[in-house]
Amino acid sequence: MAQLELRDVYYRYKNSDKDALQNINCIFPKGCLSAVIGPSGSGKTTLLFIMAGLDYPTSGEVFMDDVPLKELDLDSYRREKVSMIFQGFQLFPLLTVLENAAFTMEVNGVSKKEANKKSIEILLLLLAPFNK
Repeated sequence: MAQLELRDVYYRYKNSDKDALQNINCIFPKGCLSAVIGPSGSGKTTLLFIMAGLDYPTSGEVFMDDVPLKELDLDSYRREKVSMIFQGFQLFPLLTVLENAAFTMEVNGVSKKEANKKSIEILLLLLAPFNK
């Protein structure tokens, strides 16, 4: 089963004496919905950027299916393996939430109908904790 794994990931911003991330070890199995939660400033966005290959850890390694991210074509990786929808920026302002969620799948050849179906399933999972 495909999975994303972080091994001993640390991250320190340039010109800083404090680690934003320390000793992160976790596995995100394919097909599982995962949430990264924590207070403001705890490193959530930094972690997501590293997992998406948009930034690199200061030390440690990120793997997709046991292959280090640094050895992958990151454009293909981000197009085909991972997806991020940001809370308030980098969204397409003229598209609905559903259209923003389905966009990457459609770009990768998934039919609009199937992309919408999968996006609805994911969005409903994300909303489930709020519907209790």
